[in-house]
Amino acid sequence: MKIAFIITSLANKGPIIMVQSLVLKLVQKGFDCDVYYFDAITDLKFNCPVKQISFFEVIPFRNYDLIHSHLFRSDVYCAIHHQKIQKAGAKLISTIHTAIYDDLAFTYGKLVSILLIPVWKLAWQKMDHVILLTKAAQRYYQNTEFKALSIINNGRDVSLTGEGISDTDLNEILALKKKYTLLGTVCNIDSRKGLEQILELLTINNNYAFIVIGDGPEHRTLAAIARQYRVSSRFKVMGFRAEGYRYIKHFDIYVLPSRSEGMPLALLETMALKVPAVCTRIPSLAAEFSDDVCYFFNLDDVTDLSRACELATNDLGLKTLAAFETYNNKYTSEKMVKNYVELYEILVETL
Repeated sequence: MKIAFIITSLANKGPIIMVQSLVLKLVQKGFDCDVYYFDAITDLKFNCPVKQISFFEVIPFRNYDLIHSHLFRSDVYCAIHHQKIQKAGAKLISTIHTAIYDDLAFTYGKLVSILLIPVWKLAWQKMDHVILLTKAAQRYYQNTEFKALSIINNGRDVSLTGEGISDTDLNEILALKKKYTLLGTVCNIDSRKGLEQILELLTINNNYAFIVIGDGPEHRTLAAIARQYRVSSRFKVMGFRAEGYRYIKHFDIYVLPSRSEGMPLALLETMALKVPAVCTRIPSLAAEFSDDVCYFFNLDDVTDLSRACELATNDLGLKTLAAFETYNNKYTSEKMVKNYVELYEILVETL
């Protein structure tokens, strides 16, 4: 079976990392995969041919059994070329990674999102099959029409024996951990992530320090808030790091204070590494992950956030063990790929 993946870039971001994990396993299983991308961002490496294309360039659709699209521009690109794909005899599918009403508003502003949402929905109507990541996402899109729909959870593998982090980074982390309970997160720093809530927590509890592995458009804003709150000495943005999950095991608590999420890979990595996780009780997270595996708090409630972090600080291993078992049962890359392969085979059989 030959599959073309259409993505926006090779950026080190959750949806692209998920595609990387999927392609890695598919190639190992003998599938013939090619990856096409638009933007000249090449953080991630793939074990198959990759090619940068323009939005208006037509790829050889006739060479493929399946076209698998991810994210807004890729879906629109495929919708524009829907007739060519159909004529080539290939099946067209898309994985929806985000809660579009929230995500587009955070990314582009509410006015622009009002214009983009109908375009994206129209693109989905051209898909032979759409994949959602969770049952919560299915409820979120319950009023959206799809030709056919499946739910496939993201999966993520972490290396427990691979390369560690640099001595410089490790020394910085250890210096903070000598004085404080270390809260940490791995993410793109944007307004969706709600990181200012953790800075507010630092103002009411001097026992915590906070490290962010990542970078993004809200970096300067977050630094300004830290200065305003006078917590800069306990706050550090370490910047982009390849395979950011390598840092998670050094955190005392992983924090995920997001205002909107799809299926966060970093949380799966945290579960795999048996690190306590504190998360916002937003529908997409609370519906997918139970109180048995995460310490939840109410969004924009610093008192409740403090309570959750206190519980996580005193975690005796029962919740992290339950989280690890849940990860092993549902969220490995192998399980994700198995589900995709089953779907691919059904779709190709109908060609």
